[in-house]
Amino acid sequence: MNNRMTEVFRERIFMWVDRKNRPSNGHHLTRKNLFIFPSVSGFFLVMVIAVLWLLGTNYQNNLILALAFLLTSIFVVCILHTHRNLSDIRIEYAGSTPTFAGDEVEFIFVLNTRLKKTVENLEVGWQGGYDRVVNIDIVGGDALKVKIPQPATLRGWQSPGRLLIQSYFPLGILRCWTWLSWDVRALIYPEPVASPIPAMSQVDADGDGLHPIPGGEDYSGVRHYRAGDSLKHIAWKAYAQGKGLYSKEFSQNTSKELWLDFYEVPVSGIEAKLSALCYWALQLSQNDEDFGLKIPGKTIAPGRGENHRRQVLEALAMCES
Repeated sequence: MNNRMTEVFRERIFMWVDRKNRPSNGHHLTRKNLFIFPSVSGFFLVMVIAVLWLLGTNYQNNLILALAFLLTSIFVVCILHTHRNLSDIRIEYAGSTPTFAGDEVEFIFVLNTRLKKTVENLEVGWQGGYDRVVNIDIVGGDALKVKIPQPATLRGWQSPGRLLIQSYFPLGILRCWTWLSWDVRALIYPEPVASPIPAMSQVDADGDGLHPIPGGEDYSGVRHYRAGDSLKHIAWKAYAQGKGLYSKEFSQNTSKELWLDFYEVPVSGIEAKLSALCYWALQLSQNDEDFGLKIPGKTIAPGRGENHRRQVLEALAMCES
């Protein structure tokens, strides 16, 4: 019952906070969206001040009263400094890094202040991820780029939720904070999982042998050396000329096209099939091979290169279940 009441209270609080901070690509921290409240240490200090004031009043001891007034002054001044530390900060969304399910996606923000002040001990983190808070300082007049990580659990578009910005500076007796909602999202690719290779070859219609595959006898060029490459394939002449370590590549042309076909993947389950296709798409891209993709509702013609790799991964990420 208590947990339910607490949850309802939290939902009402966040509904009120969301009305003050509408989802956007950028926010400006002002007194309208900043909140400040004593921390646990702050409440302890208030109790000490109250006890000192009662003792000083009852025993008419001016020294104790002076100490109570001094601590009260420090508390009031600290309110102003803690609030000023966060006020007038601009935070802009600067993009995200596409990643794979099971890893972490990084949302990138740029923070700066219009005033020539230094913001100290700023803590930034996502709602529900308090153990992943990022601690930063912002030098007055400079823009600071910050990457805030978040677990990528499922493939597809991921919205980050609310971002917590808070500070206990300078004495830790007051907490100034805000919750910011963002109109942004990041694309999460399927988790690549090694699986048996699917039936990938289809006979080309014209059979003209224009599709190179590695492993043949025809010399096709050189590439940077990778661990595990045979010593027989190393371009020793280029190495002797000081050009670095390269490996020779050999290939042969075939009249078949390589296709990653969703319906030919030898595993069960949609997510398992997409993970297997993602794994083989990465493997073929790493080997710089031409390949195509067939998934429900979409077909991508064979190709190679970074743009083709990104196009295939995006199609796998957004494949409808």
